[in-house]
Amino acid sequence: MKTLPAKAAAVIRVYRALDKHISQLQQQTQMQCPSGCGQCCKKPDIEASPVEFLPLALTWLDEGVLWERYEALQKQSDTTCFAFRPHITQYGGLCNAYLQRGLICRLFGYSARINKEGQKELVTCKVIKEGQAPAIEKSQWHPKSIPVMTHYYSRMASIDLQLNDRLPINQAMMKAIETVGAYYAYRRRRKKKLDP
Repeated sequence: MKTLPAKAAAVIRVYRALDKHISQLQQQTQMQCPSGCGQCCKKPDIEASPVEFLPLALTWLDEGVLWERYEALQKQSDTTCFAFRPHITQYGGLCNAYLQRGLICRLFGYSARINKEGQKELVTCKVIKEGQAPAIEKSQWHPKSIPVMTHYYSRMASIDLQLNDRLPINQAMMKAIETVGAYYAYRRRRKKKLDP
């Protein structure tokens, strides 16, 4: 059985592999999110799993703000992601937890689903589709470079099935905080900075 720090480290390894995969796609296609966009973060019904936020919860524990964040999440009536800070840029906002953001936050815009014919179909946003048509076209020339959503979700599920339920994103963060809080209720935290 993996310890909670081992699970968080496994999540970080998945994120590093995905970030590398996306970076290759971006280099080959020049596809990029507009700086400071945040349009996808405004969606009110984003779902994630608690396991995705173990690194974030551990970071908050290390910073001494774990339960402060939990209380803020409990009070938030808006279903928009807690980490999203709207109206900070001309487009709409920024993520306050960018390095520890969830799997959907990394995949959306730069991943593929498998269609009925077994072919990859790029899943991206309206902003990229409308503003970067040549990059979208180039992505079709590099199908191996496009990360497949289900592959990364399967890797995440293998870390901890009990923490892999799909929940509204803020509830997933709360469950991650509860998990970290319970784990360290009677243990000492070894000071180690998590860095995805």
